[in-house]
Amino acid sequence: MAEIGDRLGCSDVTICDWLDRHDIDTRDPDPPTMEGEDHPRSVTRDELIEDYQDLADELGKTPSQEEYNDHGEYTWSAIRGHFDGMGELQDAAGLERHRNGRVTLVCEVCGEEYDEKHARKDSSCFCSRECDAAWKVEAYSGHGNPNEHKPIECTCEWCEDTYIVKPYEEGSTRFCSQECMVEWRAREYTGENHPRWKDNDDYYRGPNWARQREKARDRDGHKCQHCGSEDQLQVHHIVPYESFNDYEEANRLSNLITFCVSCHHRMGKPHCTVRFGRVLGIVIGRLTPKNVTEWPLVPRDGRKSPQR
Repeated sequence: MAEIGDRLGCSDVTICDWLDRHDIDTRDPDPPTMEGEDHPRSVTRDELIEDYQDLADELGKTPSQEEYNDHGEYTWSAIRGHFDGMGELQDAAGLERHRNGRVTLVCEVCGEEYDEKHARKDSSCFCSRECDAAWKVEAYSGHGNPNEHKPIECTCEWCEDTYIVKPYEEGSTRFCSQECMVEWRAREYTGENHPRWKDNDDYYRGPNWARQREKARDRDGHKCQHCGSEDQLQVHHIVPYESFNDYEEANRLSNLITFCVSCHHRMGKPHCTVRFGRVLGIVIGRLTPKNVTEWPLVPRDGRKSPQR
């Protein structure tokens, strides 16, 4: 057996087990007893069956695995050496199979009896998935649904109509529709209420502004001079228009640069103005009008440079 086990890459005990399971006779039909009663080959198959039958006679019923471990002569390891499970041992001993740990319950939907594990006797209520699903359809419909929430009625701040929201939306919504929100924002964010409002009389840039703006776009190839975009272009004053007394001086091509809307909005930060200006080789100090006494340059690291 040891030689066969070496060739097959397993132990001689495994070889003996498979020979027994397939009723293959050997020259020694009763394997030698090994040390330790827990070893699967330390007891014969017939000895296990006889001991199991004796315990059944003593208890007056088919012993469970737990009962055999407590009162039998051998252990579960010895049984597993000869049988695939307790059911096979019970069949070999001529005893009725023991339904270990199983109970009979009544389905709450169809009323039929069904078997269930003892460990699930308190949590099992249905005999099948179909009955489980049927119960949920009835129990979780309408007001019986634990996820159902009563709708909450709110009043639109713009049109004052009432509208319904879910409980989790309460406090986070103010308008009944997108249209009402847009109209409200158009009113609230106009003029001085707009976050980008500047205290100017108007946005008039002088009589030559339209011409100079078009020249700046032509010079810059109708592209944003920062990201290269060709969409939604705007012309930006490097030195703010409000800093000049003369519109012609303010609208000089050397003071104009083309940006897209996105990059133009970022020009509110001083370091952006300087960085974008340097990309085009524009020296901010040279463009500063005579009536502007200070023009702080802010490097990208946020520290102010000396005044020019």
